[in-house]
Amino acid sequence: MSSETNTLLLREETPGKRYPLFVERLLLVLVVIGSIVLHSKVLETIDGVFGTFVAWCGLPMFLLLCAELFGRMVQILQSDS
Repeated sequence: MSSETNTLLLREETPGKRYPLFVERLLLVLVVIGSIVLHSKVLETIDGVFGTFVAWCGLPMFLLLCAELFGRMVQILQSDS
């Protein structure tokens, strides 16, 4: 291989810090556990078909959204330093 720059804009790039993937894996496990634990509480709080929809679809999606936002914040903090 040659030592020439292979980027599109022909710029020098230095490798950054390694991203902590264990944080995202831990968050995914916490989302699954949180969905299981909070499922019955959501069903008790909200009755009817809407409560079932919120417990099966809304709660896991909300928890995944929170985990994704937290992962993005970690990524921003990681790239700043």
